[in-house]
Amino acid sequence: MENISTPESKVFEIDHTLFGKHLKVTKYRLSNGLKVILMEDHSVPILAYQTWFNVGSRNERKGITGISHFFEHLMFKETKNHKEGEYDRILEGVGGQINAGTWIDWTFYRANVPSNALDKVVELESDRMQNMIINEAQVNSEREVVINERRFRVDNSPQGSMYETLYKTAYTVHPHRWPVIGWMEDIKAITIEECREFYKTYYSPNNATIVVVGDIQPIETLKLINDAYGKIPASDIPPENLPVEPPQKAEKRVVLEKPIPAEKLLVGYHLPNAHHKDFPALEVLSSVLFDGMSSRLYRRLITNEQIASQASGWVNELKSPGLYVVDISMRPNESAKKAEKALYEELDRLIQEDVPEDELDKVKTRIESSFWRHFTTVGSKARSLGYYETLSGDYRQLFEAIPELKKVTASDIRRVARIYFSKDNRTVVTGVPQKGNPS
Repeated sequence: MENISTPESKVFEIDHTLFGKHLKVTKYRLSNGLKVILMEDHSVPILAYQTWFNVGSRNERKGITGISHFFEHLMFKETKNHKEGEYDRILEGVGGQINAGTWIDWTFYRANVPSNALDKVVELESDRMQNMIINEAQVNSEREVVINERRFRVDNSPQGSMYETLYKTAYTVHPHRWPVIGWMEDIKAITIEECREFYKTYYSPNNATIVVVGDIQPIETLKLINDAYGKIPASDIPPENLPVEPPQKAEKRVVLEKPIPAEKLLVGYHLPNAHHKDFPALEVLSSVLFDGMSSRLYRRLITNEQIASQASGWVNELKSPGLYVVDISMRPNESAKKAEKALYEELDRLIQEDVPEDELDKVKTRIESSFWRHFTTVGSKARSLGYYETLSGDYRQLFEAIPELKKVTASDIRRVARIYFSKDNRTVVTGVPQKGNPS
């Protein structure tokens, strides 16, 4: 590699691998701890530039729940070098598309721009990492935005409030029990000092990964990044000391009256984290039940019995143990108890009987096809690399996902169904129409 280190910052190549047959992914680390993942792809004259921070709602505590999402908003405000609105104006002015997202395990910022705008996005993003202005005006203006967002997404949303109830009921001590957007009382109480401390601690180079995919020259790109970020000091990131959620020993049930036209059912089963050996089998099990119109519960609830208007299920892919979530919306005048009965019967069937080989092969093919369809753009490729690097600490886990799923056998599905899908391990939240609801 060409020497692009400076007196202030050295650059180290960590590893490299192929993405498909022709694209090469290389990971570097700067001396301040910043990780950089580059993939050269000249198929179109654009690039995706993403910054992934290893922080989310799992890093919060009671009193500052929602601060990770809150700070995502603040990152689009003013810096020492750019007035409020300039970030958006500059990148959108060159034809760029920008956005951000916050979740339990991560926060990320993304920009898709023409390849000749690389220097602009590097300058703007490095400025945001070190020069945010956090004052009373900035914090209070975004506080109102987030308060209104919570009202819209949770307080005034039957689905949002049901999901919030599911997690706060299923968990008793782990941070998964609070929503990513935070509790309303905490959003209203977060202070300027807490925001500054959060920024200083978690928005540091040693807690971040930059991913650049697209029409780039890797050495030139790395030099730009090293020049812009290399002098930013690392921070002292506190070690995680998350409480361990105790095993659930009895079914939990909650019934909520909501302004909905028909009953709705949410069921959550405690599962292991995304790195557990059982995780691939759980993903295949979920696909057997809910993936596509030929899946067992879609066919039963929607096509054959016609008692539900929507039915889905998915596995939380998280650093800490998550939930398997089932979400079913009933047709008017149909009881959610019917869907519950069907769900438990189909789960018991998975425990008692092997999934036939032809059905298992079909499910695996559908999962693989869906997986690779996510890589059609430079933005989706960058997101997958950043996601796996942040979730597992190694972007190369991306390339292990499908091989591991292909290894899943019918006996694996029976085994995990027996272990995790017991009555005592589930939380059930049922939404019923409010009495006198005009819907």
